[in-house]
Amino acid sequence: MIKLKAAIAAALVAAAAGASEHTLVIAERGKAAECSIVVPAKASPAQKYAAEELRDFTEKATGVKLPIVTDAEPLPAKAIVLGGADAMNCVPPDTDGFRLKVEGGRLYVIGSAERGTLYGAYEFLERFVGCRWYASWHSVVPRRDRIEVPAGLDEMQVPAFAMREPYWYDVTQNQAFAARLRVNSRSWKSFDEKYGGNPYRFGGGLGSCHTFDRLLSPKEYFDTHPEYFSLVKGRRIRDRTQLCLTNPDVLRIVTSNVLARIRQDPGAKFYGVSQNDWYNFCECPNCKAVDDEEGSHSGTMVRFVNAVAEAVEKEFPDAIVETLAYQYTRKAPKKTKLRHNVVPCLCTIECDFALPIDKSPFSENISFRKDIEDWSRLTDFLYIWDYTTDFAHYTMPWPNVYALQGNLQFFRRNKVKAIFEQGAYHGHHADFAELKAWLLAKWMWNPDLPMKPLLDDFFAGYYGKAAPFVREYFERLHQLQVAYSSQPAHPLLIFDGVTNPAIPDSFIEEMVPVWDKAVAAVKDDPPTSYNVRMARFSFDYVRLERSHKLLNLAKSKRDIPPETLMSLAQSLLDRMDEAKDIRLAERDRTSLVQEWKRIAGGWVAPDRPEAESGELEDCHIPILNPGLWGDHVDDPQAGDGKALKLFNTHYTWCVQLSMGKIAFEPGRKYRLRVRVRVDKARDGEAFWAGVYSNGAKCGRGGVQPRTKDVGDGYAWYTVATWVPSPDEIFWIGPGRFNADGKSPVNGVYVDKLDFSLVE
Repeated sequence: MIKLKAAIAAALVAAAAGASEHTLVIAERGKAAECSIVVPAKASPAQKYAAEELRDFTEKATGVKLPIVTDAEPLPAKAIVLGGADAMNCVPPDTDGFRLKVEGGRLYVIGSAERGTLYGAYEFLERFVGCRWYASWHSVVPRRDRIEVPAGLDEMQVPAFAMREPYWYDVTQNQAFAARLRVNSRSWKSFDEKYGGNPYRFGGGLGSCHTFDRLLSPKEYFDTHPEYFSLVKGRRIRDRTQLCLTNPDVLRIVTSNVLARIRQDPGAKFYGVSQNDWYNFCECPNCKAVDDEEGSHSGTMVRFVNAVAEAVEKEFPDAIVETLAYQYTRKAPKKTKLRHNVVPCLCTIECDFALPIDKSPFSENISFRKDIEDWSRLTDFLYIWDYTTDFAHYTMPWPNVYALQGNLQFFRRNKVKAIFEQGAYHGHHADFAELKAWLLAKWMWNPDLPMKPLLDDFFAGYYGKAAPFVREYFERLHQLQVAYSSQPAHPLLIFDGVTNPAIPDSFIEEMVPVWDKAVAAVKDDPPTSYNVRMARFSFDYVRLERSHKLLNLAKSKRDIPPETLMSLAQSLLDRMDEAKDIRLAERDRTSLVQEWKRIAGGWVAPDRPEAESGELEDCHIPILNPGLWGDHVDDPQAGDGKALKLFNTHYTWCVQLSMGKIAFEPGRKYRLRVRVRVDKARDGEAFWAGVYSNGAKCGRGGVQPRTKDVGDGYAWYTVATWVPSPDEIFWIGPGRFNADGKSPVNGVYVDKLDFSLVE
């Protein structure tokens, strides 16, 4: 009985006479199957699935169904033979690589049982059959009269990065689609072994980030041990706190809890020990001394995590403790080295994303270049958390595709092993979501694949006859952004608003007929028509949001008539209903959807060029996380019987109203007031409000009354007197908590805003 390993070994040892002009025919339409698919007798789930994928897609392309057999019998004369990497030295161990080799009338797909064989099968299907998987709902399998491979084929591929995760919704939700993209990390869920499993799973229920509160909760410990938590400006804080990392009891408790979680969930690759998702690092003398010595707040973090990892290794020698190099810990420590079982996750959150990190003139990109070099000297397994979407507006145009390949090449040069590309992970059809996820998967495997052929491939396969029109919009959009961001003070950031100055209003209106042509080109092709209409969602989103003003205080008429705004709003709502899982932003934007419903129903801010002031009712004031941070409620004391109530469970800026939604007279000074009622609980800050400039990174005015200074009913408060800019926001939140961690208010009620021109 000829065994698979021996057969592969004999074939590869045999001297090749050089590339032949002939080909190996795998299947031919109209002819009986002459080629079999051979799997090991003890094939892994992924190898069995690879055989099924080869059989099914070959049959779809040619009508020929190849039989699947095992190596328990002699190898057929013509075959696709799967597996064998464990017996060969031809594929580097511990990789997802594979080798495709034609020898003696057989195609050998050699790779690991876990994923290498499966990925080799997909390479064959893509290259020699022409299969494409652009989205979970959109595949292309061409009709083929013959499938053949060169007789001299002998190629090995090894991915550029060990861990590869484009964290976009369609990839995270569809196991088969993720496997076809050769995505091997699914950090937030388990994947079936037939799709390659999850070799880089984060265990213990900790996820991959922001675990301090789960490992030592202020709800459990702050009242009795405030010294466990951050000392900030001279006092220990309970809300939005970090840990005091030099406190030995903190180390003891966190270590004990980490070990307990590993015992409950052993066998994962990583266990996260990392800071919460805000600042407020500890400033106590001990923590400050360490951070000063290390030249970074990562000093206390790395020393703390090293100590946890040392204890973990004694019981779980294969477990890796993962931590963050993020915001205030992004800069590497000067002195302390990382233990071998500690992996740092370096995050690009502050960077410009229009240009590659090593090409952008933005100051944060320049400093990040040094940070990655410093961290790469401290570890053999550097993990990158990169950002590939606008988290404030998933569905607005965010032209970052030109930077994706360069960033991955930059990471590879800096010895990065693991890549997490965070995209719009809550829903489908963010800005060019399908394209970005597909490109990222391709470039994570091989960052040197040329961009233009990939774009040509995707646009033709996904948009069909609409491709030329969608491509025109895509290219011009990106060219505008690159030209703008080539200046140091013009980055593309992950929380940018719809007023992005790189994209002028004139361009938006110029592209309307281009998108109309795209939609018309595929009107008789329902599957492709869906792709085009959903791709247009991003364009229509920014057009509506820019055109529709909640107040018009400018001496100019509306550029878009009300009936067009109404139609745009209804069209967006219809597409949300059709797709069912479109998410507008990382945070809930239910209030924006409600605003669209009002517009579709006929409410559009009137042209009032003569008005120098105007009031904005609470129903048009957005609340972030409605139901959690606040909600619109009935209030008999309010002017119209309704108000926006801000809950006392937090003191976040829960209202953030873009000044781009108000049409101001350019260059003129305005006064902004807010009408507020405070339901007081105790002495402290009643509420705080202001205007923040995203461009200048500073505040404009502000008001922070205390409960003892406000009455029981509604009153007007002046927030700012200034010259407004579209990139600014009005914000308001309940009063900040007292030192005991309690809110000074039961709730804050916002009735309306008032904007007045100041002479």
